Amino acid sequence: MIMFALSEAPAVLRGYGALVAEAPDELTVMAGFLPGPAGEPVIFVCPFYSGPDLAAGAQWMDRLRVLGTPLVDQIGPMPYADALRMFDGGMVDGNHYLLRTRWLPALTDGTVDTLVDAARQVTSPFSALAVHHFHGAATRVRPADTAFGLRTDHLMTEIIAVWAPGDQAGPHREWAERTSAALAPQALPGGYPNLLAPEETDRVRLAYGANWARLRHAKRRYDPRDLLHAVPTLPPSGPPE
Repeated sequence: MIMFALSEAPAVLRGYGALVAEAPDELTVMAGFLPGPAGEPVIFVCPFYSGPDLAAGAQWMDRLRVLGTPLVDQIGPMPYADALRMFDGGMVDGNHYLLRTRWLPALTDGTVDTLVDAARQVTSPFSALAVHHFHGAATRVRPADTAFGLRTDHLMTEIIAVWAPGDQAGPHREWAERTSAALAPQALPGGYPNLLAPEETDRVRLAYGANWARLRHAKRRYDPRDLLHAVPTLPPSGPPE
């Protein structure tokens, strides 16, 4: 990934938003804020170029580098399995985690300001924000072919509040909820189901969209006793709706 100072975050995020709007299928780029070595958050961009010709991806890496003045530049080829493990070290046994999520149609000036403000006001040195880019082949799957309900280009935002054992939960929970609420006016309906809380039934319903009724029917048919909990946000079978 490439990391930049927090002071450069507004420009980096705006440049990121413009770049992903024209990215080819082979390129996807995460962005967000991670704890920096001095305690202050840093902004990162984490590109994955998966085309057969890595040289063709070099121009995109160069465009990301000039979004600011890199503090860290770790871009290079890596096996897919290593890429999947890149963020494993950020999950520490014993810490408390609260995740919130919003689907964004794009990065507007308003959403950039909200994300930067959240990074500046973060309450824990372990907390983070991540923006995932959904585009390309995944948007060309017909909505009725899977349960996933949003098949248009969008950005999925993760708000990750983390605090150590013994720390007061209140400030960290409030930070996550406040950030989620601030993004809500510019967000798409619903949200990524894996990150929605079980009590957010209305948002879960919107997340699955037109597939909700079919999914609930499948739940009643195959799991009438509610033994399966792989999707904690899917309400119990219950009567037909």
